[in-house]
Amino acid sequence: MFSLLNMEEIIQELKILELKIRELIKDNRELKEKNEYLEKSLSKGEDKLIQKEKLYKELEEQNKRLKVINAISGSKEYKKVMKLQMNRMIKEIDSCIAELQNM
Repeated sequence: MFSLLNMEEIIQELKILELKIRELIKDNRELKEKNEYLEKSLSKGEDKLIQKEKLYKELEEQNKRLKVINAISGSKEYKKVMKLQMNRMIKEIDSCIAELQNM
């Protein structure tokens, strides 16, 4: 059977194995915490991005309205822009009327 020396070696190996397992458990716990932190950070970043995209769209719409207002108010620079927009809209309306007539 096992000698006393052999038993001591086995006990020593078991202690080393136990220490390694404890270390792995600790590392696993730390990685879980870090992962949780990173997921929260990612979620916050995504929320900020969505807010920025909304703000961008709002500012874009506001810019379009300001261009129209400037065109209406008589600004030479924006008259051309407004005229182009109106021409585009007229072409769309003409296209719709043509489609309706073909029905």
